[in-house]
Amino acid sequence: MVNYQNVAEMIVSPASEKEMPVIIHLAKKFDLDCEDLSWKQFVAAKNNETLIGFGRLREYPECAEVATVGVIREERKCGVGSLLVKELIRLGPSDIFVVCVIPDFFHKLGFKIVKQYPSVLQKKVDFCKLYDFSDEQIFVMKFVKNETEKRGL
Repeated sequence: MVNYQNVAEMIVSPASEKEMPVIIHLAKKFDLDCEDLSWKQFVAAKNNETLIGFGRLREYPECAEVATVGVIREERKCGVGSLLVKELIRLGPSDIFVVCVIPDFFHKLGFKIVKQYPSVLQKKVDFCKLYDFSDEQIFVMKFVKNETEKRGL
């Protein structure tokens, strides 16, 4: 396992079309959202040209969503996922949603739990239920860039 306390060892950049077969394979393996995938939606984390993580900014007419974030098992808990989400936030609009079962991870990045959200995200909530997560285990969260900028983050 590589320790990314020195993140200079890792590169996060837009994904390429040639990386999509690996991203799709891993997304399916990790039981992530694989609906309507396009390489143009993704950023990829690489170490020495080896894909170690990915995430996408899924844009709907009514909102944007951080989705399909995955990191290979050997590289988890090293900051890769945080860097991917931060890059998606940087690229995204002022309001960004996420539907997740790991609210603590997203809370640390500035997302807040919301009870009201665009109806298009209900499909993602229902997707999580297919994996035996209950309503109490599924969270819709929102990141608002302006709030974070006001706090000086």
